[in-house]
Amino acid sequence: MSRIIEKINYIIKKSDSIIGFSSSEWERFLTIEGKKAYYIGVNCDTCSFFFERLDGANKSSMAPEILFQKLRSGLSKIDVSFLYDISKIIPAGQYIISLIEVNPSLVVLGNEKDYFANEQVQIWGIDPFWGLPQSPKVQYYRGETKALSNEEKLFEFIVPMTPQNWLDDDTLENYDNIINEYNKPTALALSVLDVRQPGDWEGELDHTKHYCLSHYLIDGHHKVYSASRQEKSITLLSFLAVKECVANKKEIDYIYSKI
Repeated sequence: MSRIIEKINYIIKKSDSIIGFSSSEWERFLTIEGKKAYYIGVNCDTCSFFFERLDGANKSSMAPEILFQKLRSGLSKIDVSFLYDISKIIPAGQYIISLIEVNPSLVVLGNEKDYFANEQVQIWGIDPFWGLPQSPKVQYYRGETKALSNEEKLFEFIVPMTPQNWLDDDTLENYDNIINEYNKPTALALSVLDVRQPGDWEGELDHTKHYCLSHYLIDGHHKVYSASRQEKSITLLSFLAVKECVANKKEIDYIYSKI
């Protein structure tokens, strides 16, 4: 279960971040150093939700060393002075910042926990061109999955910039020890909410409206993987990029009232 500990509205007016967003009338991308790191879907609220890792997603941490210790120790609240330091690595924009307790669960692509091979297929079907479920081309994590009504359902995703086999064994062991002692180190993510529902469908289907909340990791790959394999919770500091969401203000406020 995910749980919001605290949230605030925040605006970053100026930033020299290497992270950014790029979009056309149709496509949306998350970029790192000007290179496309993730294809984060299309500007269409009736199309299926997806994300796809691209070549630019190759950094396990983008947090400066000065912030490392505080994230490693874990945040218990949102510290405004800390936000000032950390916002230097976040692109300029309007944000909802939330500190969330999460229980990440690693997904093997194609298995019973894979959203793209299961819940998405139930509503949107198989990709008609490839004849296969959509693939994010990376193992990802699931957080909260919650039915909100007969029509609506929340799906939470934690999306890494690098695969698990790039992680350092000694660092993982260190976080295993920290988390095993019931400490909750903090991961850092740039987040986007997409609300999707097909224009029509056949038959009687429940939960056709999907609230897909994606957290793209900026720092914390070892923490998230360690928490997943121990089936324990950590905290996540999420910067939800309001203007990059395929969701209106009412939908954003609604989903934060449900976490």
